[in-house]
Amino acid sequence: MDNNVKFWDLCNIERSLGDNLNESINNIMAVLQVKKCLNSKTPYDDMDLINILNDCSSITFHGDARMFYALYERISELTNRELLEYVRTLIEQSKYTMGAVSPEALSYQMFSNVKSDYNDILICEADKYGPELYDLVKSNKSNYYFTIINKQFIDLYKYIYEEFNVTFIQSNIYQYEFTNKKFDLILCFPIMGGRDLANKEKSDFISRDLSFIATENLLYHLTPSGKLIIVLPAKIGFGGGDAETLRNYIQHTYKINEIASLPTKLFYPYMAINTYILSFSNGFTEDVCVKKYELENKRLYESDNRLIFSDELESMNVWNVDMVFSFTDESIIEYKSSSVKKAKLIEVSDVFRGKAITEKVDDGNVSVINISNISDTGIDYENLDTINEEERKISRYLLEDGDVLIATKGFAVKVGVFEKQDKMCIASSNLCVIRPNSRILNGTYLKLFLESETGMKLIKSLQRGTSIVNINYQDICELEVPTPPLDDQLDIANEYNAGLKLYKETIAAANDAWAKIKNSVKMKLY
Repeated sequence: MDNNVKFWDLCNIERSLGDNLNESINNIMAVLQVKKCLNSKTPYDDMDLINILNDCSSITFHGDARMFYALYERISELTNRELLEYVRTLIEQSKYTMGAVSPEALSYQMFSNVKSDYNDILICEADKYGPELYDLVKSNKSNYYFTIINKQFIDLYKYIYEEFNVTFIQSNIYQYEFTNKKFDLILCFPIMGGRDLANKEKSDFISRDLSFIATENLLYHLTPSGKLIIVLPAKIGFGGGDAETLRNYIQHTYKINEIASLPTKLFYPYMAINTYILSFSNGFTEDVCVKKYELENKRLYESDNRLIFSDELESMNVWNVDMVFSFTDESIIEYKSSSVKKAKLIEVSDVFRGKAITEKVDDGNVSVINISNISDTGIDYENLDTINEEERKISRYLLEDGDVLIATKGFAVKVGVFEKQDKMCIASSNLCVIRPNSRILNGTYLKLFLESETGMKLIKSLQRGTSIVNINYQDICELEVPTPPLDDQLDIANEYNAGLKLYKETIAAANDAWAKIKNSVKMKLY
């Protein structure tokens, strides 16, 4: 029978007993203890089996003898590896407090770092890993240490890994001194997005973010030649505050071996954030391997890599993978080395955020441009939201002819050029307004550059790492754009506008013709 069918059948039995993960693990242990007592003998009937359970185990089964017999028949025939597959299925169907389980592709990628010369290997929160961990332990005869907090899981994993050199640590990696041992290799997929609320006043860690706490804490437990490989939210690479503090601490105290971006879809449907997998060790950074991973057929593969030196990394002041690749991208290099004059946006324009809107009204005196109003062919002025507000209170946000609007939030980067309207208009807070100095930079020319392949790559390098667009307006200020002679810009802008006008007229004429044809056909139907 296919394992998926087996597990589905078992899960249905477990659901009839109650939807509780710890109870399900207890039921598995009850079966395993009875199996050990029987020592390969076959029980006579269901009452015989439940009596053996009562005699040899302290576990209470919350079902009848028939139900226990059904579980025993199915679980007792599973191998240890299949047991781990089944446990993963149970975890995926439950609200597991230790966060998302490690996807198969991530597990294999992390375990590929294990070498035979590592003596002591720490696997943090080992209950997050499925049969891939069993394959690792079976194939590599190092000394393994598993941290697991849940006692039921420890009991089960002790049974499964009984024949291997595995030591269990029932302790919390988010607390100091969870162990006094140091390790040659530490692998960790910590809780993402959680915060240490219990110790918010007395904690000595740099951050209260649990994944950052784990990073700082685990670095203390490396041997002189040890290595930490950990998955972290991508904000470690660009965030301010405690993320920046931790980043600087690691960069000046430890050796950064590798920074790699993981595909967002790796964690669907459990998480939808961008993540990095990073490698640190004791020592000082000389060069860093920066990589991009993609997902195909449940395996991660390296789609690109770059080697950068420590001074280059430090000058960037971030660990942004996209930014590193933009610096070494051929089209970006070609642009930066071109003879065309360039300037930072803040040097040739005013840049400001749009206004946050709290209450919309019908027929208000001020129109508000949102991201949804911007398309490839311009701004839809017919369907703008409106508010009522005194002009003096919004004067600093009022849009002027030629202003360039760029989306800083949402699902796609959009760029539009504002054309003066009869009514006062402002941009919403999800848009950034760029007001070019008309003597140096034309708005339409700027839009065309930002929408070009090179422009989009430069914008993407500013992306702050979540699965949706999230660009800081201060980063936009620092974006370097071309500023050729204004006459050349106007020629390009005029050519574009003439072509856009022809395109709109052609589409409108085609739509009118199509409407007439449909109407003509409809009139002839009867």
